[in-house]
Amino acid sequence: MTQLGSLDEAVSYIKKLKEKVDELHHRRSSAKAMAAARGASGASTPTTTPTTSGGAGSPKREKYWEASAPVVEVRQRDDTSLDVVLVCSTERPIILHEVITILEEEGAEVVNANHSIAGHKIFYTIHSQAFSSRIGIDVSSVSERLRALV
Repeated sequence: MTQLGSLDEAVSYIKKLKEKVDELHHRRSSAKAMAAARGASGASTPTTTPTTSGGAGSPKREKYWEASAPVVEVRQRDDTSLDVVLVCSTERPIILHEVITILEEEGAEVVNANHSIAGHKIFYTIHSQAFSSRIGIDVSSVSERLRALV
């Protein structure tokens, strides 16, 4: 390929990138307009982030996060395996090693632990199985101790 051909290719690539950037700017501004319209109409939609008009540190935002209590779900898949799902605010994260310690004290071995952050929430998923299949895991005890932790 010649130098002129390479330059033409680079110019067309830059033009495509500029078009894409312009399209993304347009999508962002229309999304902001839709969010403002939703806020003005008073309609509420279930989302993972609050749609308050206050900025970071505003009283509305602080009340929203204080009001969202952590969620603890303990599910037993069979006699020897257990799934734990925890949802908390980024303002008050759950200390994962304490959760794992509780599971181990109750006779569970952690097989897999994941977390993800979406907006101002942290989602933890922990898969575990019993150390001994004869003993099993007491789900009510695990659930009670995790609720006391959060």
